Amino acid sequence: MNHLGDNAITFLKDAAKKLENLQVQTSLGKAELSDKLEEIKDQTKDKINHLKWDANSVIEDGKDTFNHFKSKMEHLNLQLALAKAETADEYNEQKKKITEAIRDLKHLLSKD
Repeated sequence: MNHLGDNAITFLKDAAKKLENLQVQTSLGKAELSDKLEEIKDQTKDKINHLKWDANSVIEDGKDTFNHFKSKMEHLNLQLALAKAETADEYNEQKKKITEAIRDLKHLLSKD
């Protein structure tokens, strides 16, 4: 697998781990939990933007593969841009969608 793929998979594993650790910290107050989720989302968005930049110069195996990768990254970015979760149900729904988007990207990258 190329350097970009390795970096992306490492990043996605770390992001998933952060979400799992956040769930463990549910004993935090609602405001702290929500703030922590926003912090993780911001860090993840920054890393995604970096990976998208790297992908533009690295992916050479066809436009379809690049477009599929780009689409998955944009979907994850959209999930991360959603409004701050105010309730436990909203938090759980956001976590589920973000985790699914991360899993989809990891699966796409591991096909290499």
